[in-house]
Amino acid sequence: MLKHPLQPIRLPAAHKKTLYAVFTLLWLSGALWLLFHYTQRVAGEFGSTAHPLEIWWLRLHGLMGFAMLVLIGSLLPGHTRSAWRLKKNRPSGLGMKLLFGWLTLTGYCLYYFISEANEAWLPALHWSIGLAAPVVLILHIRLGRQRHAPASQAPAWRPRTPSRQP
Repeated sequence: MLKHPLQPIRLPAAHKKTLYAVFTLLWLSGALWLLFHYTQRVAGEFGSTAHPLEIWWLRLHGLMGFAMLVLIGSLLPGHTRSAWRLKKNRPSGLGMKLLFGWLTLTGYCLYYFISEANEAWLPALHWSIGLAAPVVLILHIRLGRQRHAPASQAPAWRPRTPSRQP
């Protein structure tokens, strides 16, 4: 059985830009939904009601959630598999997997199982972790870049060696 060479761990520029754009829209739409849901009520015919934009933030969030699932799936055969085999950035990569697994599971539960009995705590299980997602992603990216930087790149903080003058 022939082994196939491992694909590169670094993502192509277009893949990376798409991933970052979808992640940003996903996070931003979720944060805006939270803001509008909890702070932007408007007066309606029968009292306080949801702001008209609230539903649109939620719809965008759902759409970006599906797009993120596709993008995560696109990372698994190349980026994730190669990095795991090479033992590169495993702790933060595992953190990313757990984070998106949790958000997928709780998002699914919010869509299919929300009720009066769990509406006080189920959304908080989703958004409390979701708000932290950028921190986990930035940590994963920075750790990956530090560990995979070519040895020829000297750190910017390296002290100068004294020059010898005759």
